[in-house]
Amino acid sequence: MKVHANVMVKNEEILLKHILPIWKDYPIDEFIFYNDLSTDATAEVIKDVLGEKATILENKEQVVFNESHNRSMMLEYSRNAGADYVVCIDADELMSASILNNFGNILSASSKVDIQFFWYNVVGGDLKNYRQDPLYRENYRTFVLPMANTGKFDMSQWKYHTPRTPLVNLPQIKTQKAGFLHLQSMNERFYALKQLWYKHFEFVNYNHPVDFVNSRYDIVVNGLDFNPHPTPEEIISGIVLPDGLNESFDEMEAAKGYKDFIQKNYNEELVTFGKKYL
Repeated sequence: MKVHANVMVKNEEILLKHILPIWKDYPIDEFIFYNDLSTDATAEVIKDVLGEKATILENKEQVVFNESHNRSMMLEYSRNAGADYVVCIDADELMSASILNNFGNILSASSKVDIQFFWYNVVGGDLKNYRQDPLYRENYRTFVLPMANTGKFDMSQWKYHTPRTPLVNLPQIKTQKAGFLHLQSMNERFYALKQLWYKHFEFVNYNHPVDFVNSRYDIVVNGLDFNPHPTPEEIISGIVLPDGLNESFDEMEAAKGYKDFIQKNYNEELVTFGKKYL
């Protein structure tokens, strides 16, 4: 049995220095990364930590960001390499303890049903609390792909926020007893500026109207009112975050230029949350 992870990255050097030492002990045979024209040391950090367990794909001729293309390249590489299962995970995510402690059983179940894992979006600087504001109360999604029952990506969808996984031709079940931990909103300032950057980016580069952009993001951000709930112990037991991870998000924001881009393209109507961080 061969298990791959598919990870899309762009200028994630700072974050990966903290995350990859955790991932290194995951029961993954090969990590497939799509490096979307990073200008920092993302590729070097990946190789330094994961060594031969990492394969990095990229297309240096690609100019326009195309999420479906990037994710499809990784998935088809894994399919052609004979992967039986693919774990689709982003650079700011961790597997829950309940998955790691029952990994073989999780994979076996995934060959029979499309498991919709709960997406624990943690807040407050650590893993102890997670979001339970309206759109995050029933926040389940596919992370583990059984390749024998997994289709291909819809390549007509290409902008930001296209589906992370293609269709899995199996009945769906939902579980909150096993999930994935998303770290993006752990640092509220980073989360707010990243979402405001997305809004300004779409307004400037896609010419999307203000009302359309606000309708897409404001319902998700919920005015930064996260309604935090305690994360179940079986989800986080034994997971130790490295020192400085939460603070590193501020360093990442500066490196990615979120605040700078917003200020250069500032539109008051788009700033419906997080103004204090500007």
